[in-house]
Amino acid sequence: MGFLYTPLPLWVVIGGWIAAVGLLALAVWNNPFKRLQDATLQHVWLAIVVAVSVLWASNAWLEDGTVLHLLGATLVVTLFDWDLALVAMAAVVALAALVFDTPWDGVALTFLIFGAFPVGVSALLQRACIAWLPRNLLMFIVGQGFVSPAIAVAGAAYLALGAHIALTGGSMVVVPLGYAFSVFLLASGEAWFTGMATALIAVYRPAWVTTYDVRRYRLGGPRT
Repeated sequence: MGFLYTPLPLWVVIGGWIAAVGLLALAVWNNPFKRLQDATLQHVWLAIVVAVSVLWASNAWLEDGTVLHLLGATLVVTLFDWDLALVAMAAVVALAALVFDTPWDGVALTFLIFGAFPVGVSALLQRACIAWLPRNLLMFIVGQGFVSPAIAVAGAAYLALGAHIALTGGSMVVVPLGYAFSVFLLASGEAWFTGMATALIAVYRPAWVTTYDVRRYRLGGPRT
């Protein structure tokens, strides 16, 4: 999955690790773990990490090296904001590398493209939804649950393809036939998975949505 099995030049490995460590340091600098002082939210965050790890284990290889799988990043951003989402996605990549016993050369690049990038896109779209969409439950679910994950996963898929092309010196041989249709199916699956999960959580467990004041979106009243 990702670039865990892809031979990488040394400068890509080193640059990827520097960027990954820098992003994680920025996330930890904000002290996001204060949200996890609540035992319930702590359990939810750990459960999300495990669930997303399982999603990552269900992947589809397209010809030589390109891989697609559900990411789950947008759901983590919706529940815990970008900083805890970055830490969660780093944990997911580390678990994947450990479970599948892969070389650690491609861990950082995998995290950057399949973890940090969709988290960043989801966080930006989250801010856009706050600024521009009507303040009601339907818009919250549509914007954060369906539209954002589709955009984030499609962007990550094409960024990964671009990285593969760059690693082969610009050769288009690595572009699988039907890649665009495969990305469409992946984005649709990500949207339905994240959308349904967001809808269920927003209605039945609004206290798990820590990124917004629940009264803003009328997700069941103020948290205690």
